Amino acid sequence: MKLLISLTLSLLVTAMVNAQQPVPDKAPLELFADGETVCFIGDSITAGGYVQTLVSDYYLTRFPDRTVKFVNAGRSGDSANGSLNRLKEDVIDKNPTSVAIMFGMNDVGRGNYVSDPDEARIARQKASLTRYEEKMGELVARIRSEAGNPKLIFQTPSPFDETVQLDRDNNQPGCNEGLANCAKIVRALAKANGAPVIDYHVPMTTLNLEQQKKDPTWTIVGQDRIHPGNPGRLMMAWLFLKAQGAPALVSKTVIDAAAGKTTAADNVKVTSLKSNAGGLSFTSIESALPFPVSGVDPEILALIPVEQDLNQQTLTVKGLSDGTYELKIDETVIGKFDAKELAKGINLAQFKTTPQYQQAARVSKFNSQRRNAEAQACSLMNSRRWMQSYYKIDPDDPTALQKHIDHFEDQKSYSAVMAKRYQREWPNYQKLRQEAIEQEKAAEGARQPTAHTFTLSPVTR
Repeated sequence: MKLLISLTLSLLVTAMVNAQQPVPDKAPLELFADGETVCFIGDSITAGGYVQTLVSDYYLTRFPDRTVKFVNAGRSGDSANGSLNRLKEDVIDKNPTSVAIMFGMNDVGRGNYVSDPDEARIARQKASLTRYEEKMGELVARIRSEAGNPKLIFQTPSPFDETVQLDRDNNQPGCNEGLANCAKIVRALAKANGAPVIDYHVPMTTLNLEQQKKDPTWTIVGQDRIHPGNPGRLMMAWLFLKAQGAPALVSKTVIDAAAGKTTAADNVKVTSLKSNAGGLSFTSIESALPFPVSGVDPEILALIPVEQDLNQQTLTVKGLSDGTYELKIDETVIGKFDAKELAKGINLAQFKTTPQYQQAARVSKFNSQRRNAEAQACSLMNSRRWMQSYYKIDPDDPTALQKHIDHFEDQKSYSAVMAKRYQREWPNYQKLRQEAIEQEKAAEGARQPTAHTFTLSPVTR
């Protein structure tokens, strides 16, 4: 019954996502091409770099002959209006070929959403939406005119989870409806600019509500109701890649053991096929690596069909005698499979012990380290700009910086903590930038597939 419920929800989410895909004759979202530079501009949900890094992981492993540069132009606490002050340095100067835009969580004016809001708060809610529409339009116009008219990718805000039951007082009733109105503005802007839109708000909200019928404490977002954790990030990356029409195929190998031949080899080259004591062996070199997905509960993969939609590395062996067979890739035992399972086909991407998955995981580790260094550098720059623009201090003046830190009555407040972090870590800024470059190169250098020896041997009792 649990499997049936998961399958039903998975089909529900998939159908809902398919209904949200860009209309082909209006604004299809294409896969990124070799040589592209893609800027992701947004607030803290973008600034963490997690979603675009998952998208980058997919490109690194699925297209090892394609180099796409992903630029984190997200800043914590930012809004469409705030981004205008940093647009040149963070986006325009990067010469992007594509810009993915996602604002709303800070623009919506969360503090104005309370139970039974008075007329003044309702007026401020409406004013926030009007300002959001105005500043998003201004942002888009500047990107188009000053960045050489790159391809635009609009993203709706992810949801504020006001329906999850938590043991903390951090709810803002009505805020998610406000974000739904932001999403309407985003869709209208996308249509006006002939650009695609990726909808996070509807699918994530719908999945939340469905799961919370069974478990009121379940959330695809996080305990702060704002920032998606690993499950939400994976769902957003899946939605992004699905909207691009990203292929599921890693590789497809079909072998007729009885005839001793390969009958299908998609995105893979199979050589040296030999019968071997009731089993067989062959050499395989695939043109891609599996998409490395980690850090999420298996329940999430039952709800979000990432493997089905993005990760099909199939091996099918027909014509084997009845019985159980051990599969080894190089010297690693992957598992034992019945002849009927092998004839139907197994998805090797599900097995994290394969040499291919282990290689993909190394690529992902380098890419994660790149993300971490880049996000730290971006956060330091954000603190620097905030002190300059809001507090009007020179952060390069040690005396002024210390005086600024000392003036906070609450030394544990967010601004005080960030200022102290800036004081401590700003000397490492260029080092972090260089580390990001080096880790990016390491990821690109580690992704080329290599040949592997597959061996199927009958298991004797």
